[in-house]
Amino acid sequence: MGPFGTLDLTDSQITGNTADAPNGTAQGGGLDNPDGGTLTARRNKVLRNTVTAKDGTAQGGGLYHAGGTTGLGTTTLQENTITHNRAGDGGGVFKASGALTLNGDVIRDNRPNNCSPAGTVSGCIG
Repeated sequence: MGPFGTLDLTDSQITGNTADAPNGTAQGGGLDNPDGGTLTARRNKVLRNTVTAKDGTAQGGGLYHAGGTTGLGTTTLQENTITHNRAGDGGGVFKASGALTLNGDVIRDNRPNNCSPAGTVSGCIG
């Protein structure tokens, strides 16, 4: 999603995607809101997505979120299931900056962790 863009995603399945950037930065295997856009996701299944970057940075297997240069980007999740995703960090969700809100979401069984950095995604454990 581009800067200041808007995406409203409901009742979808985002499964089996791969983001790979050898020697670079890969992010958002399932969903990616990197540039200050507005993402609202309701009742989706984000399953078995993978982010890899041999000798680089791999973040957000299920979801990568950043506020963009203005820091105003927002992601609102409601009743989604984010499971069995993988990345170098933030296997389920990686929050770089901006506002990310969880409302009744299930985030579990992601590797190496469910949300990262630790403590940045309120309501997400590990």
